[in-house]
Amino acid sequence: MSVGPPMNENPHANPHAKGPDPARSRLRATVAKMDRELEALRATSPGASGHDALFASFADLVDQLALGPEPEVRECPKCGGIGMRIATVCGACWTKLTPPPS
Repeated sequence: MSVGPPMNENPHANPHAKGPDPARSRLRATVAKMDRELEALRATSPGASGHDALFASFADLVDQLALGPEPEVRECPKCGGIGMRIATVCGACWTKLTPPPS
C-alpha cells in the first residue's frame, strides 16, 4: 500500500488545514452506507433482474472516486495539533513525536 494521502486531501482546500478533509470523510461514510444497503438488497432478492447493472454502476463509481481509507491521525501531546499518525514531528509546533506503537 502507498504511504497514504496528504493530510489535506482536497487540493482546493486551505493548505494550512490539518486532519482529514471533512467532505471526503463524509463521502467515505456515505459510500460505506450505500454499500451496506446494496448488499442487503442483494441478500433479500438474489438474482433479481436489473440489480446486476446497479451493483456494477456502484462499483464503477466507487472505483472512480478512489477515496481510499480514512487517513490515520493523532493529536500532538504538546499543542493538541492534528497530524498523521506516523509523523515524527508535529506540523504545528515542531515538537519531536514518539513513533506510535505498531
